[in-house]
Parts: sequence; structure tokens; C-alpha cells
Amino acid sequence: MKFPNPSFPYFVLRRLPEIEGVYWAVVVPLLLIVYFLFSIWFVVFLSMHVVFPFNLLLGLLIPFIIFVFFLRIQLERTVLWWKNIHSPQKEEWDVSKAVEELAKLRREKRQRETQGAKK
Repeated sequence: MKFPNPSFPYFVLRRLPEIEGVYWAVVVPLLLIVYFLFSIWFVVFLSMHVVFPFNLLLGLLIPFIIFVFFLRIQLERTVLWWKNIHSPQKEEWDVSKAVEELAKLRREKRQRETQGAKK
């Protein structure tokens, strides 16, 4: 799963797009485990030091932020999916034209290589 928005504020993910798979496969599960352990400690700590309505609000603050983040990503994916399905039909891919362009590019590359070898 990749981030749907290329302007996502994580500067490392914008500079190195190949690291995104590692992010989702390693970093996110580790963060979820750490968050789970932290939330257990945090609820116990809050229940001992803060009165009832505030400890519940403070304990639910981090899950709410994670839920909003998840909801934003799902909403963007749904909008992109909707646009792709309900957009006007795109022209079909012309295979013969693509093969001709590829052959032309290969000829140009060979010419450059032979000219570079002659020098």
C-alpha cells in the first residue's frame, strides 16, 4: 500500500519512494505494537492521576488522531477510485505505434553509441 498523495509530509518518503514498502511492512507494525503497549500504560497512569472524564478524553486522543489519518487516506483512495471508474473512456493503446516509437528510440540509441565509439 502506498500513500495516495505524493505531497504527503514525510520528506523521507518523497525523496526515496522505494522505502515505502519497508515503511508499511516494518515500521507501521512496530509502531502499532509500541502504541498498544504505550496505551495500556497510559490508561493505567491516567486512571491513577487524572479524574474520570479527562482521563477518558486524553486516552482517546491518540486513537482519534490515528483514525482521522486512516479516514483521510481511505477517502482519498475512494475519490480516486470513483474518478477512475466514472471518467470518460480513454483511447485504447495503439500497440503498433508504440512498437514503432520503441524501434525509433533503439535506432537513435545505437547511432549515438556507434558515434561515441568512433570518437
